[in-house]
Amino acid sequence: MASISGIATARAQRGFAKRMSDHIAYALVVYTLMLIFVVSPTMESEGTSIFPYFILVLLVALAIFPCRNLDHRWQRLDESHPDGAGLTGKYWTEKVSLWAAAIGMPLLLALAIGAISAG
Repeated sequence: MASISGIATARAQRGFAKRMSDHIAYALVVYTLMLIFVVSPTMESEGTSIFPYFILVLLVALAIFPCRNLDHRWQRLDESHPDGAGLTGKYWTEKVSLWAAAIGMPLLLALAIGAISAG
């Protein structure tokens, strides 16, 4: 069994860029799944319209660009701070923001669509 200090050492060796990259990938998967299972049922369509699915693909595509920029930003930060000094607070802030956006945006979109279709 690994000790706590061993886990902390292994995590520190991975670097903030790799850890943020993992969070970005998982957040995109969660965001996409939430769009499919939370937002798409709120979209009403007549017959077999492909329009709601086109909108979902567009929303995923629009989310990829900021995530890609965030990933590149953390690669640059990790290169400029090889020891990781001073990045812990920024890492946690941006990680929480990333997850809040990945979960919150589909929920807000589903609420907005539900309010528009109910009204």
